[in-house]
Amino acid sequence: MTLQELAAALGLEARGAPDYEIKGVRDIEMLSEDQGLEDNRVYFIESQAVLKRHPKAAERGAVLTTPAMADLFPRALIASEGKARLALIALLKKFDREPSFPAGVSPDAIVDPSAKVSASAAVLAGAVVMAGAAVGERCVLYPGVVLEPSAVVGDDTVLFPCVVVGRHCVLGKHCIVHGGTVIGSDGFGFYDEPGARHKVPQIGNVVIADHVELGSGCTIDRATIESTSIGEHTKLDNQVHIAHNCRIGRYVYIAGNTGLAGSVVVEDGVMISGMVSILDHVRLAKGTIIMGMSGVAKDTEPKTAYFGTPARPARQTHNMNAALERLPELLARVRHLEEKAASPAPAAS
Repeated sequence: MTLQELAAALGLEARGAPDYEIKGVRDIEMLSEDQGLEDNRVYFIESQAVLKRHPKAAERGAVLTTPAMADLFPRALIASEGKARLALIALLKKFDREPSFPAGVSPDAIVDPSAKVSASAAVLAGAVVMAGAAVGERCVLYPGVVLEPSAVVGDDTVLFPCVVVGRHCVLGKHCIVHGGTVIGSDGFGFYDEPGARHKVPQIGNVVIADHVELGSGCTIDRATIESTSIGEHTKLDNQVHIAHNCRIGRYVYIAGNTGLAGSVVVEDGVMISGMVSILDHVRLAKGTIIMGMSGVAKDTEPKTAYFGTPARPARQTHNMNAALERLPELLARVRHLEEKAASPAPAAS
């Protein structure tokens, strides 16, 4: 399509050659400093810092940018002030090659006669829908997906290959679950006595609200008695573990390789960075930010950033780390003072 046609489709202003052909989108961060933009592609540039790293970007190609920067480029799609990121999302959707599948159950899928599968859902070859499970309108179940007995999947939800939804677990509408994620595995509950180890039955389930996205390889454990829950619009990165009885709020972000022990409560709007460990029964207050590679052992205060192991308010941790850098010098000074104090006083003349 032309630059002008793309601008019209996205509701943006076009500046430069309106008949310039656009064939796709590229990422400017993949270019070296001495490379220019590829012709017939759109790049996203929203700040002077990006242009400073890539000075040849102003010579050719086409960009999606802001009104303040548009005159710096020969061809531009211009988003209104403060809307550049939303325009980028719309641009990426325009060139998305996500496949679509016809509605219906593949003859190579296994669907129990008692399961309820919407006529508009697509159940692909190799998927398994067990007794009493329910699949909503326009869902897509990729090969290898398993819905255990009485599992429920809400409308417009997509389950990628090898996702498992455990017995009696519930997924809301418009959810995305990436490959290999297991929802409703048993919680880690055991009781030991001399000479015997007893498994505690995990008879609860997992309840996931609407518009939740779970990355690849996540594990969400069922509750021991009630429900492990995840609130709407919450997003989990790849390889996140949520243990039994956890309650995750709305609009939460959890980055990769993070683990929550049992009965953790995460309130709305919390952001957890990568490789974080959270002790059981901890409550993360609304708006908390946990910085990467932290270990959280105590409840947090609202809208406060935490860092370190054990995690403390980030400013406190940074001050402590700065003090540690001076520790060898301070120890040497203390030894000097001790030696001076222990030396005999000079004899009186």
